[in-house]
Formats: sequence, structure tokens, C-alpha cells
Amino acid sequence: MGYGKPTPKDEKMMALALNEARLAIAGGKASMGALLLWLDEILALTHNMFFETRDMTDHAQMAALRKAARRLSAMSHQERAAITIYVTLQPCLMCLSAISFLGIKRAVYSALNEDGQERVEIVHGLTIEQINNAFVRGPIELVPGVLREEASASCN
Repeated sequence: MGYGKPTPKDEKMMALALNEARLAIAGGKASMGALLLWLDEILALTHNMFFETRDMTDHAQMAALRKAARRLSAMSHQERAAITIYVTLQPCLMCLSAISFLGIKRAVYSALNEDGQERVEIVHGLTIEQINNAFVRGPIELVPGVLREEASASCN
């Protein structure tokens, strides 16, 4: 995993994901949003779906991947590699693994695990950066902290 720098497009897309998170909060749901972008097309924009599905694995990223599943299945490896996923909170190990298994090569996120409550940490005291790279397939460019202050306020 390597780290990249945010672009103006990243800030624009993250603002949409943060708005989705705000809508979820207003509805009494978890404060995480996710957006899948392929080239300039939004494939999915959604939030953590636990309250709707009662599925504890239905994180915002997983909901976005499921929402776009048919489209993703029809894409070539090269097309999926051109997708960027935007998430309002640093992806957990489950979500990062799923993202990498699909061949998505870029993940942009806002709040870091340390910005949220203790329960959002992957393993107490550990972050993605400290987890074995064997859990992801191929290189992923991580772009952390995009609109971090806005997202941090909604994580708590």
C-alpha cells in the first residue's frame, strides 16, 4: 500500500460522501458514507446499512460495492482498476480486503480510525498501516485525511 495526495476532484467527491453520511445521521443511522467513482461516473453513493439490514458487515464501503455489484461484475480488470472509492472513515480490514479483491486500486478516506470512537479501530491499538499487507491483493493507493476535520466531527 502506498500513499497519494488528494486532488480537487477527491475533495468534491468526498463532500458528496460526507453529505450522504450527514443524511444517515439525520435518519438516526451510523455516520459513514461511501461513493464509488469510475472515470466521471458515480456507480454508487450510499451509507452504512446496518440499521436497514441488521447485517454487521454492511459497512458503507460494502454497501457501495453491493449496490454496484452487477456493474462491477461486467467490468474488465482494467476498468475496475480505474475506480476510486471514497469513504468518510478509514476502511476497516474487511472493507479494504474486499476493495482490493475487486481490483480497485485507489481508496480515498476522510476521518482516520483515531478520529472515531475506540470501537472503530481494527484491533485495539492497531491501524491498517500496521496490518500485514497479505490481507490485500495488489497495490492500493491510499489517500487519507481528505476533508478530515468535517468527517471527524461526525464520527463521534
